[in-house]
Amino acid sequence: MKTSLSASLFAALILFAGPAQAQFGLFKSALVKGDEAYEREDFEAALRHYTKAAKKDEAEAQFKLGRLYDRGEGTDADPAEALIWYTRAAEQGLDMAQTNLGVLYDTGRGTEEDNVSAARWFREAARQGNPVAQYNLAVMLHQGDGIPQNKAQAAALYGRSAEQGVPLAFLPHGNLLSELGRYGLAYAAYQRAEDAGSVEAAYRKGVLLHKGLGVAADPAAALAQYQKAAEAGLPLAQQQLGVMTTLGDPTLGLVSDPETGIALLEQAGEQGFAPALMELAYLYDGALVVDNQVLVEKDQARSLSYLVKAAQVGNALAQNAAGERILMGVGVEADPVGAVDFFIAAARQNYPNAFFNLGQMHQTGIGLEQNLEEAAKLYAQALELGLEEAREPLLAVCADSAFAACFLR
Repeated sequence: MKTSLSASLFAALILFAGPAQAQFGLFKSALVKGDEAYEREDFEAALRHYTKAAKKDEAEAQFKLGRLYDRGEGTDADPAEALIWYTRAAEQGLDMAQTNLGVLYDTGRGTEEDNVSAARWFREAARQGNPVAQYNLAVMLHQGDGIPQNKAQAAALYGRSAEQGVPLAFLPHGNLLSELGRYGLAYAAYQRAEDAGSVEAAYRKGVLLHKGLGVAADPAAALAQYQKAAEAGLPLAQQQLGVMTTLGDPTLGLVSDPETGIALLEQAGEQGFAPALMELAYLYDGALVVDNQVLVEKDQARSLSYLVKAAQVGNALAQNAAGERILMGVGVEADPVGAVDFFIAAARQNYPNAFFNLGQMHQTGIGLEQNLEEAAKLYAQALELGLEEAREPLLAVCADSAFAACFLR
């Protein structure tokens, strides 16, 4: 960043402290005084000095004044005022102001959320080499967040940000390179992220070593990476290693060890990691048999308990599955009314089977008041979400009726 400082002027102050003795004092601009006040955490004084300099159209002072309003330092937080000063500095080309302005537009602070404007200002700052702006723009391009998705550009920007030492860029850079099939570069990016302390990068590197992508396959090294990440508490690693350990994985030299594997799955589940809870539910829903030996007994009540836990952390599949089992009395005494809340939770996430199940309940009057019009509406929603199974009951409900949903077939 180019720092714009006022020219330093020297003023001689003749102090008659002694014969022919003179002392010299350095003139300080309002910007410098603001910096000194900010350094000693006298934010009110910094606000006064930065305001004075900002009104003289000094871009750096405008940025720093905006930052005070943004953070609520020396004054009440005022994102709208911050937006004004960031904009003035950004229009003068100051990359830090452009970056912070982009954040305000992206988050809708001090203005309406506007991802197009956010991307514009991130792009302006990224062109000047601002690593934070490069990272932010990469995230938007990667996800297609309000702007067209462009994974190639996102990968390049993650890389530039990473090269300037922004740790947040290391892992997504590796993930995107892997997604693009550039596994050798992804492995190097994961190594850098792991060296910076990323536990997930250690796991991701293990996946490449396991599959021999971008690097020679090395089962022993892959297993070590999985174990390292699992021991560090990464639920994804605990879940994957838990499954491989429970079932056995010859590619890693693992024999089936349900006790150890289930313990790993439990560790991930205790962190609210829904995929691990679902694995436990599936495991106990049946029976694990290896070489004609039952290693895990079927326990549908326990299976349901894991589904409920996964439902409670927001997994739509689990919400619907738990509702179905409670409705039908699998692993618990049948309770149609108790199933309703699970189906509603899944429907709020547009899970099509949940709409179907609620439609059946309204159609039959089981667990809900019989209401054919509501049933038709729910079946239609399930069908619109791609559940072809809902077509036949929708036609049946609509056979002798003219509900609005009956015309959406």
